[in-house]
Amino acid sequence: MKKRLFALAFILMTVMIVSCEEDSDSEDEGVSYESSHNTGKNCLSCHSSFKLAGSVYNQALTSAYAGAKIKVTSQANGAGTVLLTLTSDNTGNFHTSSSISFGSGVYVSVEGTSGTVKYMNSAITSGACNSCHGSSTSKAWAE
Repeated sequence: MKKRLFALAFILMTVMIVSCEEDSDSEDEGVSYESSHNTGKNCLSCHSSFKLAGSVYNQALTSAYAGAKIKVTSQANGAGTVLLTLTSDNTGNFHTSSSISFGSGVYVSVEGTSGTVKYMNSAITSGACNSCHGSSTSKAWAE
């Protein structure tokens, strides 16, 4: 009985470690990741190493949008310095552990494969995109 419990505990720990490793290896600027999890959830509530993370949906807000380009700039409407560029993965998620100086605010845009760019109207001072999008504001989307 003890051997079975030990074996079960070992298997569960291995699954948990592999799941976390998959996430930590999948972030990089401009890299399209294969997959992640929990689309629409506040990524930063679990992943303390992430500095900016969120999800992008299709225009109808019914499914994840893979391949969207997320840009963070120092000025509104894509002006100023590009501080960061990310690509949403197959589950619509994007994230980075790269340091971001939010200061009094940075600006975000999302570009879909159609080439249409959507700009956020206000500056952000937090990288927890899904803490607002899909909660108190519309989901972020691309076309």
